[in-house]
Amino acid sequence: MSSKKELAQSFERILWLEEQMKNNYASYKQYLSDEKILSILGQIEKDESRHINMAQRIITILST
Repeated sequence: MSSKKELAQSFERILWLEEQMKNNYASYKQYLSDEKILSILGQIEKDESRHINMAQRIITILST
């Protein structure tokens, strides 16, 4: 089982990945014109934002 510190480090990596994915999806939008695909990417971006918030909260909890 991971220590609290190792678990926090894991979530810091998850946070970094989620931020990268959100940025990537946002950058893809400039190359697209199909409204349906743009809408789907918008929904995915919102999911990534929720994942970022969850990871940040977990890191905060583990840091106390």
